[in-house]
Amino acid sequence: MATWRFHGGLIWKENGFKENTSIDIQVSNAEDREIYLSESSLLVPGLIDFHCHIWAPGASVGVTDTEYISSGVIGSVDAGTFGYDGWENADRLWQNSPMEIRSWLSVLPEGLTIHPNPNPTKPEDISVERLIETASLAGNRLYGFKVRLGQIDAKTDRGLLEVARNAAEKSGLKMMVHLTGSSLSIDEVVEILRPGDVLTHPYHGQKGHVLDEHGKVSAAFKQAVDRGLLLDVGQGSKHFSWKVFQQAALKEGIKPNFISSDIVRNTWKKPPVNDMSYIVSRFIAGGLTKEEVFSSVLDNACRFMGLELDYVNRILVLEADHSETQYLDSEGDGITGHIQYNPSIHINHGSVIFSHELN
Repeated sequence: MATWRFHGGLIWKENGFKENTSIDIQVSNAEDREIYLSESSLLVPGLIDFHCHIWAPGASVGVTDTEYISSGVIGSVDAGTFGYDGWENADRLWQNSPMEIRSWLSVLPEGLTIHPNPNPTKPEDISVERLIETASLAGNRLYGFKVRLGQIDAKTDRGLLEVARNAAEKSGLKMMVHLTGSSLSIDEVVEILRPGDVLTHPYHGQKGHVLDEHGKVSAAFKQAVDRGLLLDVGQGSKHFSWKVFQQAALKEGIKPNFISSDIVRNTWKKPPVNDMSYIVSRFIAGGLTKEEVFSSVLDNACRFMGLELDYVNRILVLEADHSETQYLDSEGDGITGHIQYNPSIHINHGSVIFSHELN
């Protein structure tokens, strides 16, 4: 084993960044090195993506774990790529990944293995028994049931929510609800959700968004958050509006618990999604503090996932680029930022994954 000693930069510890004097990381596939970082460099154990879509056989929509790791991600949550028709086989593969993978079970038996899906399974044809049976085999690797609203009509949306609520109550698990494009009002959606459930895409700007007719955050939505509803950004290519985010998060203080990518094959390495270091950068540029963003990506995600993040044989170095960058949303609007963090060194499980620049 060799030692890579990192000097300088800012290191994430105890919910914030501290000055790094030096830290040693053991590696098995390189020689000893002394690495001196700039004062703006960030050191973190790795990045966590709380909402993504991971490849397994049958899911061409997903991105492989190897690709995620190559971008500095060490843990992720698959957000319903599979339903009960394919989840067990996918999970069997994911358990052997060098990346920590957990998941949500789509209430649709086909999940996203058919995408786009012009004829998703109707709510009345979904087996609650099979949802519960699949969840019972998963241990702590499955958090609950994912509902994608906005595919057909209001009746379908209500039916899917009822199926997921029924399965969640009987199994003692949670719900994650995709909000974008729903024919239901936000007030009706949050009425069925419970503390600890997750609402993803809360800052989208399409039909069914969280603002009322006066452009303010819905009172029912605000009350649901106060009761413990958790919010997940789920950036994606179609699920984010700077206008809604600025009103809800920055003006009214309804900030996300989790900042995530919702990456799929078609958005991998392409704005406005790109990868997790890009997602981190865009929300710092968008008005959240560096500490708020990394607390969401690291502390909140790990707490929900039951993971312990440390620097035992792993580290990710992010270098700051302060050139002007345009960060677009899904509506064609954009903001101008002067920060973009780029991964330069990644060590995971004692193996150097990449090292782009060394001093």
